[in-house]
Amino acid sequence: MQYIVYYLFYHTSNVTFWLKSLLLLFISILVSVVFYPIFACLNSSSRMLGSAVGFLYTLLLTLLMFALNLVCTTAELEWVLAIYSIMFISELYLLGLFAYRFITAVSKKSKNEKESMVKTDQRNHVRDLLSRPKTILGEKEIHVRQRIVEQSRRVLEEAKLCCLHKNLYRFTTRTLVINTAVFLVFYFNFVLIINSADLIDTVNDKLKSYKYIANLSGSLRSQLLKQFHIFLVVLRVSLILSNILSGVYVVANMILIYRSQRQQLFQLWRGERSFIPPNCKQTHNDLLVKNLMYTGNQVSFLVGGYIFSQFVIVFLCFGIAYFIILPLKKDVPDVFLYPVKIIIPPVVFMLLFTFILRLISGKFFLQNHYLISADGESEEKALALDNRRVYQNLSYFLFFYYILVGFFRCVYRVGISSALVLFHIARLDKPLVFPGFERFDIGYMTYLGFLEVELHHCHPVVLVSCDLMLKTAARKLISSQQQQLSLESIVIENNKMDFSNTYTRKIRNRWLKTKTLISNGSLCEHSKTNTSFHNRAL
Repeated sequence: MQYIVYYLFYHTSNVTFWLKSLLLLFISILVSVVFYPIFACLNSSSRMLGSAVGFLYTLLLTLLMFALNLVCTTAELEWVLAIYSIMFISELYLLGLFAYRFITAVSKKSKNEKESMVKTDQRNHVRDLLSRPKTILGEKEIHVRQRIVEQSRRVLEEAKLCCLHKNLYRFTTRTLVINTAVFLVFYFNFVLIINSADLIDTVNDKLKSYKYIANLSGSLRSQLLKQFHIFLVVLRVSLILSNILSGVYVVANMILIYRSQRQQLFQLWRGERSFIPPNCKQTHNDLLVKNLMYTGNQVSFLVGGYIFSQFVIVFLCFGIAYFIILPLKKDVPDVFLYPVKIIIPPVVFMLLFTFILRLISGKFFLQNHYLISADGESEEKALALDNRRVYQNLSYFLFFYYILVGFFRCVYRVGISSALVLFHIARLDKPLVFPGFERFDIGYMTYLGFLEVELHHCHPVVLVSCDLMLKTAARKLISSQQQQLSLESIVIENNKMDFSNTYTRKIRNRWLKTKTLISNGSLCEHSKTNTSFHNRAL
């Protein structure tokens, strides 16, 4: 690595930016060629011969590199020895590794032992997976009981799912408060941005009459005023764009927050808690405190995300203006275009190189066995390597190149992560930390506390059950002999007293009707259900 960096920074000053990436790949391949015998010996089919050749080549390389650094290092470049010490330790490790492999190969050959394809740990792991678990009768009974409980819970969840409807979720008062507060802040900021245009013109006029500017020479004064005017124009356009895009950002986040909150409440109503991380359990006291915080925190997070997005958009607008647009229009010196010339060529080369590798992998390194793809809509080659030895060699030669490319990818990863965090900073329903550390995100924990309190106090099944019980209790207090049977009491089977009284009253009425018909036979002609009483012989 030290030679790659040395040649890259000390011998490529006259190379154009578009060729530096190609030169970087060429230098990486040269370094790979130097160390390729070590790689080949480590992957040799003959363990004994490969270890012996690898040991001798590594020893020769170590002696040459040590002598080169010891003789050619001057007093001003003593730091080179400190860098080489890391490589020297690696070479000593390779010498020890080849010696160990050679000794073990000789030992196994003397005992007529064959090299196994799998390691002992891998064999033991597969044996444990295939072995039948040891259980006792009590554990089996517990397992059966758990299955019964799980099936019961599943049936209950399905019943809840059938009984609930999306219209049950309402647009809550606190959501209206949050939206109103954010829209007011957005309106005030929009008014300030509109009025800032007059303020910028005032600053520009005052600058022209400034004493220090007025005393400058003609050309210098005109250039300074021109650049300051360009700066003010870029600032005005950036503020307008940032206000518009930040407004879209806030409205989109408000809609997404409301949608996510509704969907997750539906999941909690059905008993689904898979979206809640296992390490986010809170006590009931904490849940109540977090619920008190939610409305105010959501407003502050939305406003904070709105302000942060404005700063970022203004920064991006200035970058695009001063590093791309203005240099191309010749309004600023060409030196502002220098960062773009540095960044674009390596990125383009890396994308083209990755595209070529993808084509090569599909043509030469995958066997011609087609399977249905993961999306189920097309076919793709099976993940079975063809030309495995060539693939391993290609992996080795690209190793040093991708070490250097990895630095660009590291910066890209940090930039993408920062952009995603910035976009989701206003959303309390999304944790901003990686899995396992959600408990440290105070905003997300506040949102979970709000959901739990809403679940326990606004669950539709709970509310309907409580309403029915309250109506039943009130009906019992005012019940009388003339009270009719309620359909709700039949459904919930709670009003047993009213049901018993009604049933007794029906039997008494039927007996009185029968006695009346027997005593008055003429009434049987007008009866629809008791015509048999017309015959007195009965």
